[in-house]
Amino acid sequence: MTGALVTDQAVLDELVRAMGRETVLGLDTEFVRVSTFHPKPGLIQVAVGGEAHLIDPLAGLDLVGLGQALASGPVSVLHAAQEDYEVLFSLTGALPGPVFDTQVAHALMAPQLSLSLSALVEQITGEVLSKEETRSDWTVRPLSVSQCDYARQDVLVLRPLYDALHAQLASLGRLSWMEEEMATILDKNRRVMVDGDIETQVHKFGNAWRLSGEGMSRLVHLVQWREEKARTLDRPRKHILSDQSVFSLAASGPALRHHQLVSQHGLTDKQADRFGHALNALLEEAVEAGPMDPPPPPLSKRQKDQLRELQAACEAVASRLGMAPEMLVKKRQLVAAIDGRQWRPTGWRADVLEGVF
Repeated sequence: MTGALVTDQAVLDELVRAMGRETVLGLDTEFVRVSTFHPKPGLIQVAVGGEAHLIDPLAGLDLVGLGQALASGPVSVLHAAQEDYEVLFSLTGALPGPVFDTQVAHALMAPQLSLSLSALVEQITGEVLSKEETRSDWTVRPLSVSQCDYARQDVLVLRPLYDALHAQLASLGRLSWMEEEMATILDKNRRVMVDGDIETQVHKFGNAWRLSGEGMSRLVHLVQWREEKARTLDRPRKHILSDQSVFSLAASGPALRHHQLVSQHGLTDKQADRFGHALNALLEEAVEAGPMDPPPPPLSKRQKDQLRELQAACEAVASRLGMAPEMLVKKRQLVAAIDGRQWRPTGWRADVLEGVF
């Protein structure tokens, strides 16, 4: 097999069979995302046996077998894989697993939380990656020689990174931490790819504590509806309904006419025409579903003092472990440990933070 652009089904099938004989492979995707909800795929790169293969997702190939091979086969090495998960799921209907994310692995051992691929490669191997095609439009054909070289280079560096980071994690006794992190990320992505990231989207509304129980129910229903619409119409969430409009509608309650949706809640005339009936039905549905508990109010002065003490204790542990405090525990989790939600760390974090909570 060659490293040429894969546009033929027979060549892809042969590549998939070769992948099944590997234990570790490099994996990357290229895409564009400007005014859509879903990323628009432009390329899939797979490094097998030290050779990069560029799969063209725009060539009409059947990619189901590729997805099955990635989901049940060797360890897939990626860097900052979140959007790659989205691209691969949209193309193949499956998520790769197991995955070794080099950005996550590095963050478990170093104070930099989100080191770029080029910075990590230079730090570990001394190689300087080209950034020339970073902003390329990967959906335009034909791809240039420079684009193909860039794509191959990005995926070929992943196996050397894996070897180095895997060895470092093993020497520190943190391989089990890595496995736990990747399993958690994969489980979350399985939920999000099917149902949407509702929890994260609701959490964005920092003033949700001001809502009544009925208002909180309306907020959750509105967020779920917007997520479904954005996915179906392939438009950014804000193009469906802005955060300001979502919160305003959640706080309002009664059924609304077109002019009220526009003048009071910030919808455009087009949005009010297109979604007005559905939004009124949704607000009624939220009332019928019953109230939901809003998040707790902002911390009191005493609680803020507790938060500072807890942050200091966690930062001391993170410093001892040589990692960023945010990798160990996020501020919102610390707040939830204090404000009545009784959050507590689990897994390896519970072990290293024993005695702090």
